[in-house]
Amino acid sequence: MEKTITVNEAISKGKITLVYLPMLLIIGIIILGFVLFYMEIVPAWGIPIAFVIGFLCGWLAWSCFVNKWKIWAYQNVRNVHELKRKAIDQKLISGNGSWFEKTEFKSSEQKSKLQALEKKFLEKDLYRDNLSVPKETIIFYSKTMLVFLLILSFGMISAGIYLSLQKEYISLFILGVGLYLAYDQIKKLRDNGPQIIINDKGIQLKNDKLVSWGRIRNDRVFTKTSGRNSTNYLSFNDEMIDIDDLTIGFDELENLLHVYRVRFDNNN
Repeated sequence: MEKTITVNEAISKGKITLVYLPMLLIIGIIILGFVLFYMEIVPAWGIPIAFVIGFLCGWLAWSCFVNKWKIWAYQNVRNVHELKRKAIDQKLISGNGSWFEKTEFKSSEQKSKLQALEKKFLEKDLYRDNLSVPKETIIFYSKTMLVFLLILSFGMISAGIYLSLQKEYISLFILGVGLYLAYDQIKKLRDNGPQIIINDKGIQLKNDKLVSWGRIRNDRVFTKTSGRNSTNYLSFNDEMIDIDDLTIGFDELENLLHVYRVRFDNNN
């Protein structure tokens, strides 16, 4: 029997063909356009054409490989619901009915295989208890991260003061952002209380009552990207908590959600 691979292993392999390869094609063709222009082989209008061709080739590569990856991943991963959600979150694939999904190249054989694999989505994802996980996990602000951010904010304040002496208008913006960030980090550094408590009973946020697993829905850890910035969040019900400043990582928190829910189900 073939060994089942983990969701993260499948996602990592998917990134190679569905993210890195298309990006390599796009960047490579754009660079080629500039090289040909500087070698005077193509005129200046060849550069914007290189951008268009690059993005088209990147899209074609994604369209050709996406269903091949889906079939391989759905066949080899047990928890296909988690796999599909993470693949959509990380922009490896598109959601059902989206415009990008309609642009996928899909052979008749691939259509048949994907249709057959739909039955796996009728099963719930399976998770197991992990004895290395304590009975309760208390999560605080990470002092190391906050001090690092505080130092950066002091750097912005210094830069803002220097630019103000040079009578640069942008100094007010930089100084204002630096002061706000410094205030925010100092406020968090003074907060020594737990921000999140998780156990087999449920999840408790700061200054809130514990929410039982029986009343928790759509609990997950995900990354939200905006331009070049990305933020990791814990989300459940109507809550969305930034976890980047906390004493826990993405994968560790995700594992805790699975383990404590399993313990709750076993006890109830």
